[in-house]
Amino acid sequence: MDEKELDTAPENVTAENAEENAPEEKISEADADIVSEENVPDDESHEADDGYTPAHYAKPQDSTEGEIVIYENDEEKDEEQEEGEYSEDDEENDEFDEEEEERARRREELKRKKRRKKTHGRLIFALIMVTLVISVSVLGAVAVITVAKEILGLDRSDTEFSVEIPNDSGTEAIANLLTEEGIITNPTLFRVVSKVKGADGTYIAGVHKLKPNMTYGDVIEALQEEAINPREFVEITFPEGIRLIDAAAKLEEAGVCSASDFIRTFNSTTFGFDFEKQVKASAKKFYKMEGYFFPDTYQFYLEEDPKNVVKKVFKNYENKVTPNHYGRMNDIDMTLEEVMTLASIVQAEAAYSSDMKMVASVFLNRLNNPDTFPLLQSDPTTNYAEEVIAPNMEVYSQSICDAYDTYKGGGLPPGPICNPGIEAIEAVLYPRETDYFFFCSDLETGEFFYAETLEEHEANLIAAHLVAAE
Repeated sequence: MDEKELDTAPENVTAENAEENAPEEKISEADADIVSEENVPDDESHEADDGYTPAHYAKPQDSTEGEIVIYENDEEKDEEQEEGEYSEDDEENDEFDEEEEERARRREELKRKKRRKKTHGRLIFALIMVTLVISVSVLGAVAVITVAKEILGLDRSDTEFSVEIPNDSGTEAIANLLTEEGIITNPTLFRVVSKVKGADGTYIAGVHKLKPNMTYGDVIEALQEEAINPREFVEITFPEGIRLIDAAAKLEEAGVCSASDFIRTFNSTTFGFDFEKQVKASAKKFYKMEGYFFPDTYQFYLEEDPKNVVKKVFKNYENKVTPNHYGRMNDIDMTLEEVMTLASIVQAEAAYSSDMKMVASVFLNRLNNPDTFPLLQSDPTTNYAEEVIAPNMEVYSQSICDAYDTYKGGGLPPGPICNPGIEAIEAVLYPRETDYFFFCSDLETGEFFYAETLEEHEANLIAAHLVAAE
């Protein structure tokens, strides 16, 4: 049958009766190929299998033109019918299944995240606990070592000190006294050791020789022994502005210790006080610790070890210059050595607190204007260079003398020129605010005159009877 005959086939021929009404011999291989190319997908096979059945004609269910579709076998026909029967309900079911699968996937993802968070949290907790255990162990070890070193006196000085235990002193008072004298550092621990050893109430009043490197047991035994025979002591007053060399002479005259031994010990021995760390030696400085013999009244034993004398003086300075003073030094951007050096000049220039603040203001104004006033021009600095440095130098050095003489050396001297009192120190820390750059005083009346200009100063020199009027 040719293409024309196929086109004229009745429109009411169905897929079911096409097989009965269409004779097989009228369909040629050529005709089958033509129909197959038009209606069958390219990837379908047109060759017959072993169970091949003749091709059938069928009219598609949704066809509107009466076209006839040829199936190669019944299975292909059934598959297309099944595909045509795919309903909207099936599509909704598929979409529902996909949503359920997505929700299940999300739930599983959330569970995995929670498991990871729990694992991470457990790890952090474990690390914290390990760190805590290690820290506690280290701190415990450090505490044990510290206590052991304290009780055994390890890494402590072997300098011998005379410690006087007052009458009727209890263990607490003795422990505090030993701490103040630098023999121990932990009074509470000493009280515990004393109680454990049953030493409370057995200590003998009087003077005892003790060293910081003694064990607690040795200290307790020393305090239980008979005290040294009572020693004579002397009371010496050192005025504000006294020079170190003069203070040493006073000690020697009173029978406390040799002046030369005292000066050597004063400038070379350290005891661990905070202020000592801020005092530096330099090539131009004559006495390293000049300025730190705090003026006061002291009691010293006769024929005392210079170390005990120096320690008492240093301890007094440490107590008198307070943290508030150091805080003010930071506020005005001055070092301890700068403050003490300027305070020593102010102390040597003025006798009263009110004058000290004005004099300090003049010197600070000059220091803050070095281009205009490069020299402080203070007479006491010249006197120190001539009266203290020059006569006592083992090898004379003009450069050291000039560095201290503020008529020759610019700025502050290398170190203090005397030992100032607290009023001079505070005058530098809290000076008056002025515009003065000059001052002088009447040597007879003590009256001070201040000036902003050289012309005013020259007039003041006449007023103070320091120069004659022309």
